[in-house]
Amino acid sequence: MRYHIERAHYMRFSAPAREHHIQIRLAPWHDQTQSVIRMGLKVDPEVHAAAAYDGFGNLFHHFAILAAHDELRFKIEAEVETRCANPFDFALIPSERELAWITERLHQAPRLWDLILHRSLMTPALPGEIDGHPVPRLQEGQQLIDQVQALMRWTRDLIAYEPAKAERAAELASALDAGAGSAEDLAHLLIAVTRQWQIPARFVSGYLDAAYFESGTCEDGDPPPQQLHHWAEVLIPGTGWIGFDPALGLLADATYVRVAVGRDAQDTQPIKQSCRSEGMAAEVDERLSVSRLGAS
Repeated sequence: MRYHIERAHYMRFSAPAREHHIQIRLAPWHDQTQSVIRMGLKVDPEVHAAAAYDGFGNLFHHFAILAAHDELRFKIEAEVETRCANPFDFALIPSERELAWITERLHQAPRLWDLILHRSLMTPALPGEIDGHPVPRLQEGQQLIDQVQALMRWTRDLIAYEPAKAERAAELASALDAGAGSAEDLAHLLIAVTRQWQIPARFVSGYLDAAYFESGTCEDGDPPPQQLHHWAEVLIPGTGWIGFDPALGLLADATYVRVAVGRDAQDTQPIKQSCRSEGMAAEVDERLSVSRLGAS
């Protein structure tokens, strides 16, 4: 499938800002599962934006506005072609060989250990039971992809997905206590369990086909605004990274556009910035449009 993506940001400061440094992770990935046909970034006031890749392979842009300014606008536009039509389209290897396959990949790429050993407030070590629900353990003789799908359902039993909740909890424990949370919270829970299985898992931010937002309605009757979505990817023997979206209960396919990956949401923050200003926090307006151009 081919998508046109437009992400626009507007900031207005109550007092002039200066020495304003911004780093953004909003550009889609370019790899074997999706291709960036074209992409452009516009910034107003006009400045040069430097592009680079971080340690996880995410493309980020950095720019700085040193002079005093009351407003800032930037917009990123991209055309992307996705190719993962069927996430199940690969040859399973026997379940008794899956852990050996994972071990071999860890030897080949030792940095994968960071996606097993990393713990944070968002992906903590978990007890054996949460609110009367035993935390699933890795079962011998069962395909890993089947166990992760069952884990998605277990995750939704503990944290109900609230689409309107755009921001994640500061820590996973808060979402578990509330029994409800954002897509980020559900992805973090799935990642935390998978890592206890000694299986590499990573956090993903990205864009969804607009059709996912058409089923819901706001108070005024209009579809909810499109927004950045979040899911998890697990290293599955026989193929590689497969996306699991516990919020929607789906495996990521060609209707998902990956933007950034990391150990948790801290690594994939779409905007990081610092500036000098005597005013209050900036007024921010964000707009996202993902439109399908056609199937390939």
